[in-house]
Amino acid sequence: MSTNLKTPRRIATLLLWSGIALGGLALSGCAAVSTAPSLQLLQQIETAHTRADHEALATYYDRQAAAARATAAEHRQMATTYKGIAFAGKGGAGMPAHCNAIVSNYESVAAEYDGMAAGHRQLAEQAKP
Repeated sequence: MSTNLKTPRRIATLLLWSGIALGGLALSGCAAVSTAPSLQLLQQIETAHTRADHEALATYYDRQAAAARATAAEHRQMATTYKGIAFAGKGGAGMPAHCNAIVSNYESVAAEYDGMAAGHRQLAEQAKP
């Protein structure tokens, strides 16, 4: 395999693991959130050589970014709802802040996915048809 094909693959792998690491850090406070990539996704990254392969990965990351933004919007609404509720006791008063922190985390994850999509679009431009 030529060096030109190894370099985009290394970039793609680096982009993937960077996003996973950031996503894992951002979402570490949420229960039952899996940050591990599927074996199918890892295989898709490993075998991405053509424009179509990289465009497919870019589309995947676009969808992941949209999902993260949708989750951020849900938590933004939850923060608003919590602000309107009078809580008896200590526990509930901090809920808007927790929701806003989650919003910030998901927005950061979405931005990282946008970057990964952009990276694969650049790789697509450099790849063979």
